[in-house]
Amino acid sequence: MRRMPEAAVIARLDARDPDETSVLLAHWNVRGITEVRDTASEADRTTLVFARSGDVVLKSFPDGSDAAHMQVALLAAAARAATPLPVPALLIDERTGSPLDPAGTTFVATLRPGIPLEDAELTASLVDAIAAAQAALLDALRGVDASAARVPDTNDWSLDAVLRHAPLVDVHLDAELSRIAHLVISDYRDRVSPILAGMPRQVLHADFNLSNLLVTDGALTGIIDFGDAVRAPRVFDVAVTAAYLSMRLSATDHPLVERYLARMTGRCALDDAELAVLPTLMLCRVVMALVLGRETAQSSPERAAYQLRYDALATRLLAHAALPPTDDHPHGKKHQ
Repeated sequence: MRRMPEAAVIARLDARDPDETSVLLAHWNVRGITEVRDTASEADRTTLVFARSGDVVLKSFPDGSDAAHMQVALLAAAARAATPLPVPALLIDERTGSPLDPAGTTFVATLRPGIPLEDAELTASLVDAIAAAQAALLDALRGVDASAARVPDTNDWSLDAVLRHAPLVDVHLDAELSRIAHLVISDYRDRVSPILAGMPRQVLHADFNLSNLLVTDGALTGIIDFGDAVRAPRVFDVAVTAAYLSMRLSATDHPLVERYLARMTGRCALDDAELAVLPTLMLCRVVMALVLGRETAQSSPERAAYQLRYDALATRLLAHAALPPTDDHPHGKKHQ
């Protein structure tokens, strides 16, 4: 049986009707549908469609949302990258002559092959491939006009949102994890945030997580889901990826995490200021994975499996994190 990228987080609720899906997808010349699978997602409706004309992903968004326009613009920019990138290819709606449907809320793209990074063996060569692809994507997105592409400057998952989510820490974390999380957030507020304005800023994918990178036989074969894209300091992009690699490997100082950071430092010419804030930004993402995942799982139990898929990894990593300096521990400390 074919393994789909979102296999671990399938939503069985409100599945699309295959016949209606077939009629809809005919506008993108998708024919001979054999299977339709809805998947769990954040703010859109994502459906995997297996068809004789080629397997595709159908993505629909609420009326009035800019998300479809944004993702189409960024996928188009990625497709123009000087270095070929394993991103979904957009299909054209025959009614509009563009990837978007007449309402501007739906598009269709090819289904990339592979299994999620969380289920793949993480090797040095794969880490190198992730860094190379991410650097190439940063290059491709650098020239994107954020306003024209409707890319926001922040969203709920952007690292600067960690300050807005601080009240969730005491709601969802136990006393020790809460103490650690507040130290991380305080360091972001007091030391990191004031210097971000001087750092290189551009449009970012901003979510190279373990589900959005697909792997086939040890090779990177998919970069998916541009839904959390933001215009922000480029170091955010690196910090997010490093955070998820650290969760996967249970250590921020794992040799493969350090290898990834070294590759990105060289490819992107990260400066000393960016390197200095990376450890705190990485932990910010870990904190957010915990509190946002638990908050959404509590409010929407039907999405709990999807929202909590990193919970155990994030809990372990935060509990053993090297903390920012404090008055009591001027050099930070390692929790065992």
